[in-house]
Amino acid sequence: MTAYDKALYYLSMREHCRKELETKLRAKGYNAGEIEAALDRLEEENFLSDARYAEVFIRSRLRKNPEGKEIMIMRLIDKGVSPSLARNSVSSYFEENSTEIEAIYSSLRAKAVSQKGEEKARAYLFRKGIKFRD
Repeated sequence: MTAYDKALYYLSMREHCRKELETKLRAKGYNAGEIEAALDRLEEENFLSDARYAEVFIRSRLRKNPEGKEIMIMRLIDKGVSPSLARNSVSSYFEENSTEIEAIYSSLRAKAVSQKGEEKARAYLFRKGIKFRD
């Protein structure tokens, strides 16, 4: 199986950023030149997109384990997304979906207060990068 085919297989399972695919392909023993060519081709064919990956990541993270903007930016950068793309993706997503995000945060706040009490809820939300609004 070529590096291109293996990368396409990974992408058929879920979105990946370029850095993730590069790491997975290296672990499988493909050489750097073949990996680079395969990833370039996938980007040209629009099968691989760090911007699309960032959007899917943000949406998934907000649904499963909501966090604030800065933490999401750091997580995307850790995954291999460029800092500028991470910042732009998070900012755009939060602007376009502000009502939905506020509802998610409001629900999380209410749940945290009911389970932990106000003081611990504040600390919990602070660690997640979410402001506690009374």
